[in-house]
This record gives sequence, C-alpha cells and structure tokens, in this order.
Amino acid sequence: MTSSGGRADSHSGMIGASVGCGSMSGTSHNNPTYVYCPLCNKAWPGWDMNVYKAHPDHVGSSIDFQGVFIQLEFLTPLEEEILMKGIDSISWDQSQSGRRKQNYGPKCNFKKKRLAPGDFKGFPEFSKFVQDKFKNVDILENYETIEQCSLEYDPSRGASIDPHIDDCWVWGERIVTVNLLEDSVLTMTRFSGELTRYNLLDVSTYSPVLDEKGHLIERPLSLDAYEITCSKTTAATHQHCLAPYSNFSPNINRDSVDIFDDCSDSDKADIVVRIPMPKRSLLVLYGQARYSWEHSVFREDIPSRRVCLAYREFTPPFLKGGRCADKGLEILKRSKEFWGHEPIINTQ
Repeated sequence: MTSSGGRADSHSGMIGASVGCGSMSGTSHNNPTYVYCPLCNKAWPGWDMNVYKAHPDHVGSSIDFQGVFIQLEFLTPLEEEILMKGIDSISWDQSQSGRRKQNYGPKCNFKKKRLAPGDFKGFPEFSKFVQDKFKNVDILENYETIEQCSLEYDPSRGASIDPHIDDCWVWGERIVTVNLLEDSVLTMTRFSGELTRYNLLDVSTYSPVLDEKGHLIERPLSLDAYEITCSKTTAATHQHCLAPYSNFSPNINRDSVDIFDDCSDSDKADIVVRIPMPKRSLLVLYGQARYSWEHSVFREDIPSRRVCLAYREFTPPFLKGGRCADKGLEILKRSKEFWGHEPIINTQ
C-alpha cells in the first residue's frame, strides 16, 4: 500500500478496529455468531467455518447477509501450484501483524487524498491468468484491476489482520480475494466508529456498481444522470443506490439511522458473521458487506501458511466520465501491462 492506509495490507484505513492483536478474544462468544454458506447464500448459527458443509441440512434459523459472493474451486490445484511458484519466486516485503506482502499498484495517500502512478508498472506475468478468469465471473463484469497485493499469513509469525474497511475514496465497491494453500475465515463485525473513517462519507458521492443481488448496474456518466437512474429503480434498489451513508454528515448521530436493514434491531446489532475462505476459492465483498461491516482475520484462523491475492478496482470518479478520470487514466493504462521477472535465488 503506501503511506498508506486503505490498501489490502495497511492499517491507516483500519482506525477504530474493535478487535485488536488479531485475537478472537475481543469478540464475545455471548454474541450471536453465524457462518455464511456459499451454497445457499444464507448465514447459519455457528462459529467453525465448516458449518457450511452441512448444506443442505443446516441446523437452526438462518439470516440474510447481503454483499458476499463465493466461488468454490475458482482455481484448480495445478493453477494454484503455478501461481504459488511464481509468487515465491519474487522477494517478500515485511508488513504489519506478522504478514508479508508483495504490492503492485499506484501510490496513494488516503488521508490527504493524493494519488500517483509512482513506480507501478503493471503486474507479474505469471498472475495474468487469474485476472483473465475474472472475465468468466458475472459479478466481476467490467472489473478493471488497478492493484494486486499478495499477502502471506504464517502462524509461526502470529499473522493476522485487524478489523477494518478498505478505503472508500479510491478503492471501488468490489473487494476481491483469491485464497491459496490453506482454508481460513473472514470474520465480519458491524462497524460502529466515526463515519469520517475509511473515507466512508465518499460513498455517497458516486453510484454503486452492483445492486443488492450482485447484478451490475449500468454506470451513469454524471452525478445528475446517477440521480435520475436511481429515481427509476425499485424502492429496494433505490435505497441501495443511495449507498449506506448517502444522507450522513460527520455531525449526524449514527444511532438514529438504520444502515443495514436485516441487522438493525438491537438484538442483532452485535452479531458476528464468519465467511469461509477455502483454499482456491474466490471471494467478493460488495454493497453492505463492503461498507457497513469491518472484516478481519484472526491468528487462530491461520492453522498453516496461507497466501491470498487481494484485488482492487477504482471508484467511479476515477473511471472514464468521472470527475477524477484524468488522474486514473495513466494508472488504468499501466494496469494493462504484465511483466516477466528473474526469479530470486535462495542461497541458504
């Protein structure tokens, strides 16, 4: 990331995390906990990620949890092996909370809202086939990757990532993760911090990419056109178009506004939802799961080495027709490049 917050491996976009140090100790088991099932797209009572494997014979009452897409076995075992060989042929950089990283993307300052191409030259050639496979996933229609980050979680270093929401000024609605080597879990907790964090207030300044069902919304070329588009949609979609924070200002009392309809009751406000991340799977967060919930990875959920590829797209203002399109143009151009490299030589 950069100076950096808001990227897949930075903490400046993670201020106000409610569970520190990567431990599940900050999440009370007295709170209702649910496990998301990618086979029926419902969340069922439980904690262990393998609860979903009981499908269709789930136990208990389910809840709706919008904004999650999981494709199991997105990669084949051979593709995973090829990808890991390429990843491990490039040197790693030390990161936070025991992680290591390999970042490919523009230089961003999320607090000052500054964006520059920096030394971004595209992505390693060996990973191109992953982005090519995105074209066969309906929910990723028109997805243009402008950042790719390899993240390594190793239990020997106590690797984890604290609860956070990815920056909303420059990183777009669809947060994409490809999981490698080991099963893990993404733990979702309701965000209850100041709305000035993570640049969440920016969400109201651009149109959504997907509707509540994960279908692509044709992107208008102006805010006026966006408002007209929203006025012609159904009531449910209209609410989604306005985005979770569309009528908020930093001075509005958050408690007076229901952000997430299905979990706005007081008895549901503190629920925890666990999203399975099986190895070789594809995960996409969007909509309410993207903007109203913090996500984290506990160190207890890293039984052995896990690597993931995190992908980011631009928010609409940085795309063609957007008010910041001139700033995004060069980065989008560079994002179409893929380069070869000389593998590192291990002399130990």
